[in-house]
Amino acid sequence: MSTKPDKNNMLVVGVFEDVTKAKQAQKDIELWDESQPDIKLGGSTVLYKDEHGKIRDERSSKFDWKKGALIGLLLVPLTGGLLLPVYGALAGLAATWLKGIKREEADQVASAIKQGNAVVAVLCDEYEIKPVSEELKRLGCKNVIGYVVPESTTAQVENAVNDAAARGDITSQHQVS
Repeated sequence: MSTKPDKNNMLVVGVFEDVTKAKQAQKDIELWDESQPDIKLGGSTVLYKDEHGKIRDERSSKFDWKKGALIGLLLVPLTGGLLLPVYGALAGLAATWLKGIKREEADQVASAIKQGNAVVAVLCDEYEIKPVSEELKRLGCKNVIGYVVPESTTAQVENAVNDAAARGDITSQHQVS
């Protein structure tokens, strides 16, 4: 068992050619996570545009679904607002951390999704960014970007997710509409 911190306040985003490859990479990253004694990921989600042009947010069933919602909220500013219909008012909390991100990187993520690529986002610790990035590349990722999310933002967004879940505003079955 790892004695390293488990804050999971970093976000690694990998762009895949299509949703099939991204979903397989998500499953593979979960298996990889289980096989690594010093790795304890916080959650993952796959974002893609479906055949009707709607953005889908598919959270991993392995991790706590609230972590998937947290990832979704953190991805709102990175997707150029594509996820705003899903998370609505909660999305404003996540937008504050975008200030530390290069606009061109955020535009790359939004553009990739709009062009039919799929994104795998993984919540992890700072010391896990490099191995997670390397694993995503090994799994066929075209582009990997690591983001540092301020701990205060992670805590605020996590509290908002918990509050919204308690009110029934978001659930484990919540999907982008």
